[in-house]
Amino acid sequence: MPLDIDDAAAGTGDAPHPDMPAAASIGQMLRARRKLIGKTMKQVAAEAGLTEGFISQIERGISTPSLISLYNVANALETSVDTFLSQPPEHAHSMVSHAGARRSYNVETKERVYELLERGFPGAQLNGCITHMPQGYASEITTHQGEDFLYLIEGEMLYEIDGKEYLLKAGDTLHFPASLPHRARNVGPGPARELWVGTTRIISET
Repeated sequence: MPLDIDDAAAGTGDAPHPDMPAAASIGQMLRARRKLIGKTMKQVAAEAGLTEGFISQIERGISTPSLISLYNVANALETSVDTFLSQPPEHAHSMVSHAGARRSYNVETKERVYELLERGFPGAQLNGCITHMPQGYASEITTHQGEDFLYLIEGEMLYEIDGKEYLLKAGDTLHFPASLPHRARNVGPGPARELWVGTTRIISET
């Protein structure tokens, strides 16, 4: 079963929490794709910038990847993130994105939600996403192409970039080359919301 996607309730700024299929189903899809193209877990891990153990955990349904790690794994499997979505993005290229009218995606639990911000026009270089992270959330270490710019909307997050830690509170920003190993952890007393803007095209143009 593909990753779940749902429409946000119109008229509110709250992110929806649509039902998410079991992590095992994501792992099964990734394993089937890997075997179809004849790659080993070691090859996929190396190309995705992740450990072989983490790839194994994903396939067995023990762990689930962050959205950017899913992007890296999809690239290693010679496909796109769209392959694992129950509904493809609309690619409306709207210059305006209204709170409460965006589609939201779950990649792990109902508490971790991604609001993908539609690119404003064809060929746009910047990509945006608002991520809702529950208390205690910690991501895996990852790397990818391009640049990352983060603005913390709410909460308190500890970011580790190339071995150095940066504590951000609401209103703080962080800008770094995404090729550096990085991860994030919610160290605050409640949920956190982060605006990510980057040059990595997580969702394909068409």
